[in-house]
Amino acid sequence: MLYFTRLNPWLKPLGTLLGALVLSTSTAWAEENKATNDPTLDAFPASKTGYERHVIRLPIGNYENNLKIELLPGKVQEVDCNITHYNGMLQEKTLEGWGYNYYELSDVTGPASTMMTCSDEDKKLQFVPVHTNGSLLQYNSRLPVVVYLPKGLELRWRTWVATPYNTATME
Repeated sequence: MLYFTRLNPWLKPLGTLLGALVLSTSTAWAEENKATNDPTLDAFPASKTGYERHVIRLPIGNYENNLKIELLPGKVQEVDCNITHYNGMLQEKTLEGWGYNYYELSDVTGPASTMMTCSDEDKKLQFVPVHTNGSLLQYNSRLPVVVYLPKGLELRWRTWVATPYNTATME
């Protein structure tokens, strides 16, 4: 027991780091893929025609002020040796009367890619992301992250851990 109490201060930061590594990339489930009884989700609007609601339930993290979550919408498709991506507009909206935020991806265009010559053997299946504005969000495990995406897209996410603050020198 004494050994555990000496390790306890050391395990907390290690747990944060390991949690970030485990959560580094995950796939959010579309609402139709996971039935839940979460009363918080009842406050959010239903999906518009042509959209799907994706919900991320973040695990409780140590030092959540030092964590961020990055949203990575996109889809898996066959690509060649060129760098390929889509473009879109991620809008943050507030749920009236509740103050909860949710996100909606619109104006998805593409795919856009570089124009290098590639052989047919270079083709492979790969996740092609949608480049958006402001996809790095504050981590909050108390509320679900709700994102509405056009049908055919999936939502991946990853957690970022902040390093300690540094002070810039004056020159």
